[in-house]
Amino acid sequence: LSSGISQSRVVPSRADSRAAHIAAMDVWVNASNDSAADAGDFSGELGPHDLELNFSQYLRNNATLYIILGAVLALYFGLFLREMQWRRRQRDQVRGTEKESKAHEFAEILVCNLMPSFRFSKFQFRGMQPKVETISLEFEDLSLELKNGQRVLKGVTGNFGSGKMCAIMGPSGAGKTTFLNTLCGKVNYGTMVGTVRVNGQETTVSKFRSVTGFVPQDDIVFEDLTVREQIFFSARLRNDVSTSEKRIAHVVNDVLHIMHIDHIQNTIVGGVEQRGISGGQRKRVNISLELAAQPTLLFLDEPTSGLDATSSVAVALSLKTLCGLGMTSIMVIHQPRYSLFTLFDDVLLLGEGGQTVYLGDARGAKKYFEHLGFAMAGNENPADWFMDVISGEVKNAGIAKFEPATLFDMWDDNESCAALDHDESGPRLRRTLTFIEANQMDRAVLTASLQEEFARIDPNLNFVINEDELSLLLTRLAGAEPGETVVRELMDRMAGPDAETVSEREFLSYLNGLSEEVAGDSDANAEVEGASPTWGRRFRNMRRRSRAATEDSSDSELDTASQGSADNSDDSEDGEQEALHARGQTLSRKTPGFLMQMKILMTRRLVQWWRMTERLVFIIALIFAATFFGVLDRYIVVQPLWDANPVLYLHTALALLMGIFCLHIFGDAQPLFWRERARGMNVPAFYLSRVTINMVDLVIQTFFFTAIYYVIRQPRVPYSTWALPFLLVSLVASAWGTLVSLAVQPVKGAFFVTLLIFIICALLGQPAMLVVMLQGGQVEVIASSLSLTRWSVAMNFCTSMTMLHPNPMRMGTKDQAVFGLEKDVYLKRDWWGIGIWETGLCAMLVMSTVIRVIAFGLLVYRNRDKNV
Repeated sequence: LSSGISQSRVVPSRADSRAAHIAAMDVWVNASNDSAADAGDFSGELGPHDLELNFSQYLRNNATLYIILGAVLALYFGLFLREMQWRRRQRDQVRGTEKESKAHEFAEILVCNLMPSFRFSKFQFRGMQPKVETISLEFEDLSLELKNGQRVLKGVTGNFGSGKMCAIMGPSGAGKTTFLNTLCGKVNYGTMVGTVRVNGQETTVSKFRSVTGFVPQDDIVFEDLTVREQIFFSARLRNDVSTSEKRIAHVVNDVLHIMHIDHIQNTIVGGVEQRGISGGQRKRVNISLELAAQPTLLFLDEPTSGLDATSSVAVALSLKTLCGLGMTSIMVIHQPRYSLFTLFDDVLLLGEGGQTVYLGDARGAKKYFEHLGFAMAGNENPADWFMDVISGEVKNAGIAKFEPATLFDMWDDNESCAALDHDESGPRLRRTLTFIEANQMDRAVLTASLQEEFARIDPNLNFVINEDELSLLLTRLAGAEPGETVVRELMDRMAGPDAETVSEREFLSYLNGLSEEVAGDSDANAEVEGASPTWGRRFRNMRRRSRAATEDSSDSELDTASQGSADNSDDSEDGEQEALHARGQTLSRKTPGFLMQMKILMTRRLVQWWRMTERLVFIIALIFAATFFGVLDRYIVVQPLWDANPVLYLHTALALLMGIFCLHIFGDAQPLFWRERARGMNVPAFYLSRVTINMVDLVIQTFFFTAIYYVIRQPRVPYSTWALPFLLVSLVASAWGTLVSLAVQPVKGAFFVTLLIFIICALLGQPAMLVVMLQGGQVEVIASSLSLTRWSVAMNFCTSMTMLHPNPMRMGTKDQAVFGLEKDVYLKRDWWGIGIWETGLCAMLVMSTVIRVIAFGLLVYRNRDKNV
């Protein structure tokens, strides 16, 4: 065989291919007559005594199959253990959340029994921290010039202050979303004209991507992950690389609580086919994905669309709470009720063509329009009335021929009046002073009561108690016995993780700190490097002084009082600033790199892998196809074992199924990819994580297909050598499926894959077609580059020739013609003399690599304008 393959032959022209084939057949038959005694007399056809193999032959041919079966089962078992570990971790996280809630509720009950008037913070952040550096935006003559020269926005000027919740409103076509996209640097269909300043410095918002979030109008979420998993993976990918796992868990819990979705945290989000959470909850999850990144600046495109009025207010209140930590929130809002409208600090009203109608305090908008001469009915929603005024539906008594465009000139003339129309600084400051004084009095009374009870439990007066004594003290104070988990959780919060004793100072500090928005206990601060138990409170005092610097003289008097009550001075403020900056919280963040993101994304993909129900359908299809072909080739249409045609059909069927199966790798995930790429996700890590996990499917499904056919058919060659070309077929077909999923729309993917596989496998792999095409020149290059069966079938045919030693002299005329044709096609030539089988192996590996590189290029460069 080796001498026959290596003989040099004259390559016939395409016109003389049939004559060349007959001549080659004669040469092969003569060579077979000379070597029949040495090569054996097996023709490749099953005789009556060939149906049963002896035991030693069976073991030799099937040993590898059972070894690989054990390896596949071990792989499945390992993945199963990983999934069980992940589920147990999620259950532990839920129990931890419940334990924290119970501990906080018990502490509230305890304090209320001693001081009913004590003011509690409704929720305490344990992972999220106040922003050390906030962001304010200024924009001057901001416009968007389209590629055709038309301008959509026309000179919008104004600013959004740091730590404020701001709204952009206007009738349809006013350019609200366009303004939002232009401001945050997401516009790719035009050129921004004008100036944007961040904290007074002329720059672009896109330079602060690591601390910026954007909530799209569409709810782009992972349908096969739970609510908690969605938020967890977003937090891991987008927070600072040095953030500990425990603090990430606290951040996730904070987001779940603040968005009121903690009760569904272990529920699959679902979609159209699989019912999961409700539409309103899905909207909250969409927002939560951005909040998990702890952004300093957050843009939202109609976050309340599809929500009822109550849910819209709840979402706005959650965002308002986060603005209290220093986050600046800017959102496009549509038809809010007035109670929601008044929650905004500033509001920008745009008219037709994207021109400014009003920009200022939300509560001053009504007075501004009344100042212009517009009158509102008593029972009308002011927010809706503003839209009517901007649209020209409301008449102005002072202007006979009022047109909506007049509002633009009115704003230019009366802009200074907007700031004066609504000034409630005096009452607001007096309420703040009253609250500070009342809170200080409550703290003093509470501290005295707690000290008295602590002394009763601590007879040694060493100001330290252990866990049992703490349990007794809590029982006396609350009038109810706490559980062991509650006592342990409170002890960790008071004295730090795994503490054995609690001091009086730690006990008093924790209970007095329940009025703060940010938890100041030892357990929470242990996850923030360099933090002290009171740093959150000092930060808020610092922000209060910063705001007061811009107020009038009455503001300064109040600020002086608040500074004295909190025992803060200018020198201490400087020290606090230095300490806060020492923790490294700035407007840039070092997010996880390639390797860390690869690990996170592979973990996420493995979680999704177990929940792919469509995999079962493909496995059933593969089992059916393998069984059908095996029975057909052995019992119905008895084919010689060396015949390449059954192998061609098997390779084509496997390639078709694997190509269609791999359409899901990127097809449905592209909107999610666009969203995560715009937030700084590493594209190679995303690509490799999905391709790597897909290899598990390739190996398992190819094994099922080949093992079933092999057991039925018994090709009389070692399983490993026979099955490897099938694995290569799956590898190349999956690459084509990946490429098609990135090149065409998902709904058209199956059609294109089916057509493609038919051409490159069934059509270009036919021996009758190849004998014409493999005559050298460009045609052979094209066929060899595209047709994977041109190589894979050759590998199987070469194995059969080597192991079975078919003898043409024992074949019929038809089989001799088929055998000669297949030999002339599949043993045509190799590369650099390395062998037919080795050439096929190299060719298919190169083919798979090139296709995947092209697919990666499409992922990177195609649809770059779709930044969700």
